Amino acid sequence: MTLSPVADTALLARLSREAIPTGEYFRTRATAGTLPLTPQQRHANYELLATVSRRPQTAPDHDLTPIRCITIRPPWSDLIAIEDDQVAKRIENRVWSTHWRGTLLIHAGAEVDIRALALDAVRQMLGDDYQLVRGAVVAVADLIGIHADDGACTPWSEEGCFHWELARVQRLTTPVAARGAQRLWKPTPKLLRQVVDANPHLRGRLAASNAEVGA
Repeated sequence: MTLSPVADTALLARLSREAIPTGEYFRTRATAGTLPLTPQQRHANYELLATVSRRPQTAPDHDLTPIRCITIRPPWSDLIAIEDDQVAKRIENRVWSTHWRGTLLIHAGAEVDIRALALDAVRQMLGDDYQLVRGAVVAVADLIGIHADDGACTPWSEEGCFHWELARVQRLTTPVAARGAQRLWKPTPKLLRQVVDANPHLRGRLAASNAEVGA
């Protein structure tokens, strides 16, 4: 696979460990004397990245739960957990794509995006009394589609990323502590039971996706 010449080694290294979602690697990490990528080159890169990112999931094959989980750095995870679709973050920006669709647990990672906390739009949404939630499942959503960068389709969309479309977001009233993982990962039946026990309002929804949850 050959990417257009802009920090290929760094980009592929990040992709191999499920890159942190940002478009900067398509735009700014060029070596001295390298021209910025054209829109056509960026689009070609997206297509190549989509091909190599459609790998088997990282969870054990014996875990057959159809539900997936994705780890997102705070405060982005909390912006997704907001239930008001008019203002909440309903696009997750990733440099990789997947064919999978379905019920998705939103997991707040342990690492915080400090730069995001300084953004005016983020501060206005979260308020002065906002407290970071780290290392826990904070919401459940449906991943209903993914499209390549098509401009600012929402205020939260990033250039140079695949835009993951989220719907039917429900916040957990009680976040459930859990360790995260890279890419899409499969929550264990134990974790799903913990989510339901702490958040009974989600029992019906998760049981419909995974029979073990309703047991």
